[in-house]
Amino acid sequence: MLIPESQLGRWSNHGAQDAAKRTHESIRAVLDAHRWPPGMGCEPYLQGSYRNDTNIRGDSDVDLVVEMRLTFYPDVTPLDPYMRQRVLASFPPARYEWEDFHGEVMKALTSGFGPAMVEEGSKSIKVKRNPPRLAADVVPCIEHRLYTGIDDYAKGMTFWARNGIQIVNHPKQHIANGQAKNQRTDGRYKPTVRMFKNARNEIESRYGMSGDTAPSY
Repeated sequence: MLIPESQLGRWSNHGAQDAAKRTHESIRAVLDAHRWPPGMGCEPYLQGSYRNDTNIRGDSDVDLVVEMRLTFYPDVTPLDPYMRQRVLASFPPARYEWEDFHGEVMKALTSGFGPAMVEEGSKSIKVKRNPPRLAADVVPCIEHRLYTGIDDYAKGMTFWARNGIQIVNHPKQHIANGQAKNQRTDGRYKPTVRMFKNARNEIESRYGMSGDTAPSY
């Protein structure tokens, strides 16, 4: 079946941003109002489709990273044993661990939105939808540093799922890469992503394709 160009054009349009902005601002306000342990603090920032401008109509939740800047996780696996020892010996003991930070973020969100609106997910803290605020997946994390030398490392972020598995991601790099790719394609990359996301949703609703066949990411 041929898809009219007009339909592809509609699918390439991007969804509303206002609700995502309000959601981000409301969560940031709650975190700002929290009484953090001395020196802990955090940096909240959007990730996912809303941050990358690839959201479409019907996207129902916002992904928000909350990163503790005081502590970082050094990954020294690329180094030889001698270099690993030198790098790790240069760091003082961490004042707070990721578990401490996760607990504080959970406490802040529960206090700010109420216990009924916040629950623990497998990889994030879920803040339920309360119009005009969207639902949000809040990921408490710390900086991840992948060391390739004494002072050479690549930055990312890391956290632990409820099953104990460590997850490493690079949301800021993903954002920068998406922006660069969009510029190289004269602004066609992000509309194309939105077009395919809408096409996937159409196939799911019309033909019953499982969402697991083509995850949104």
